[in-house]
Amino acid sequence: MKVLLTIFCSFTSFLAMAQVANNNVQKGNEAYRKGDYKLAAEQYQKALAKEPGNSVAKFNLGNALQKQQDVASAVKQYEDILAIEKDAALRAKTYYNKGVALTKQNDNDGAIDAFKQALSLAPDDNEMRENLQKALNEQKQKQQQQKQPQSKSDPKKNNQPRPQKTADKQMMEKKFRELQNQEKQLQKQLQKKSLEGQPEKDW
Repeated sequence: MKVLLTIFCSFTSFLAMAQVANNNVQKGNEAYRKGDYKLAAEQYQKALAKEPGNSVAKFNLGNALQKQQDVASAVKQYEDILAIEKDAALRAKTYYNKGVALTKQNDNDGAIDAFKQALSLAPDDNEMRENLQKALNEQKQKQQQQKQPQSKSDPKKNNQPRPQKTADKQMMEKKFRELQNQEKQLQKQLQKKSLEGQPEKDW
């Protein structure tokens, strides 16, 4: 009889604690709806202090932190949920929100992975599919931008006019030297002819 009574008391105590935690979650939700994300986060943290495994409180805390631009802490909350939570619907939403947070951190590859995971758990969710597509498009755009600076910095393409100008200058100098040489040779020939044209001495 004592054993039953002890189990019953322990169970009641657990339920009472869960109820208090849920009250904090509800208060947090009210503050969140009003846009008071700091108060909302405080209420969710109170709920977690009473019930550390409360995935709903963790999820909402992650969202409240993300609204306050504390993206790194939000990602940490989402990762904690994914480490313990088995419910597919909550896991899908958590992966999705993690993807949004990673996008804000400019971690496009991580965001794509998170959106893919979310979509695998909720394949009919169009919003998840759209955000995955946006992330993939952004990744493709970044890859194209990375290729463009390389082609701009390519000396063969970027400096085409310069080598041509240098080549033209060298060619003109060469022709000028050739003309100078030809002129010298002509002068020599003229001098030679003038010497040949002189009358021989009459002995």
